[in-house]
Amino acid sequence: MISRLSVKDVNGISLILGALFSLIPFIIQLFLYDIPKDGEHIFTFFSNQIILNGSISLFNALLSIFGATFTAYGLFGLFNDFKKDKSETLMSLGLFLFLFATVGFIISWSQDFMIVWGDANFAPNQMMVELSLIFAFGIHYWAGLAIFSYSLSQHHFLNTNFLYGLSIISTINVFLIVYTLFTLDPYNVSSLNLLYLGFIIGNIVFYIFCLLTAFKILPKK
Repeated sequence: MISRLSVKDVNGISLILGALFSLIPFIIQLFLYDIPKDGEHIFTFFSNQIILNGSISLFNALLSIFGATFTAYGLFGLFNDFKKDKSETLMSLGLFLFLFATVGFIISWSQDFMIVWGDANFAPNQMMVELSLIFAFGIHYWAGLAIFSYSLSQHHFLNTNFLYGLSIISTINVFLIVYTLFTLDPYNVSSLNLLYLGFIIGNIVFYIFCLLTAFKILPKK
């Protein structure tokens, strides 16, 4: 059975698994984790949430890592399929930024392991490291996704308006990260609201993109 899988089969399955593995912790964090009140130190609060949820936090981090890895492989395979016909300079740039950011995100999510296992007194600092990595690599992630999806739109790979929308949302998230970087108040959770909303919308659209792409490239039996 496995030996009969084609490259497109593996790429499509990887994108489906990537979307599902990433969606599960996304939903859990959205509905299970609380939000700090204004005046409360957000890094202390978030690190305490990770510690209190213990095994669930470890499960979320592990699924996120697997999801990102499968998604990265799926998009890498999609790019290889396109570059067979001609050189894809713009798409290759987008893919490089995306893959580079994926490695950074995996490093950032692994901070949750240290927060759960380590000294609770150092957890807020570890949480700051995690968010700093998300900021730094998030710029590359959303910029790469914006470029990659725009490049796909030029090939009319999926619905052009949908790909334009993903590219625009991703671009907005790049600017939201930069804006939040300079306006973040560690004692005011509302200073994260715009970025939080941008990430929610961007991730939902991206998961839909992964599933639509998978269904398109999977060979019709």
